[in-house]
Amino acid sequence: LKEVVLKSGKVLRADVCVVGVGAVPATGFLKQSGVNIDSKGFIVVNKMMQTNIPGVFAAGDAVTFPLALRNNKKVNVPHWQMAHMHGRIAALNMLAHGTEISTVPYLWTAMFGKSIRYAGHGEGFDDVVIQGDLDELKFVAFYTKSDEVVAVASMNYDPIVSKVAEVLAAGRTIRKRDVETGDMSWLTGKGS
Repeated sequence: LKEVVLKSGKVLRADVCVVGVGAVPATGFLKQSGVNIDSKGFIVVNKMMQTNIPGVFAAGDAVTFPLALRNNKKVNVPHWQMAHMHGRIAALNMLAHGTEISTVPYLWTAMFGKSIRYAGHGEGFDDVVIQGDLDELKFVAFYTKSDEVVAVASMNYDPIVSKVAEVLAAGRTIRKRDVETGDMSWLTGKGS
């Protein structure tokens, strides 16, 4: 790669180009089936991963489901951890176990010797509180909406994201003011 040519004809010299094209669910085949599909093409399921048709379940990247930690807002989280949990919940309900999904989205990776972790659902965040050192690539970012932490990401700052996931899974709230001041009492359940 030597250059990128824009529609306008402008030439940008480049050594590397990262292309993010996005993805859409392959659910077109369901249009006449009666299965409820939202405006973005995702299959709508309830907390038991069941569609609007009794006995028909769906899971994975192609669904929107109610996320407990965001007041049951319908979301799509295209990550293998969620797809795994969706499949588990769907299977349990196919076997009439009456199990609702209540997991916290969590992902991690390690690339080039760097550990990256993320938990929660940051859609609609309005601020980010950073702790640590961005230049050293050792930090944690708390994504907040109003006064509440809705997601957290880290680089080489383990195990804070796992701890946040545990707090959120327990139904507790982490307040923006607590992470701004460095008050970590929320880790032990003594805070908000």
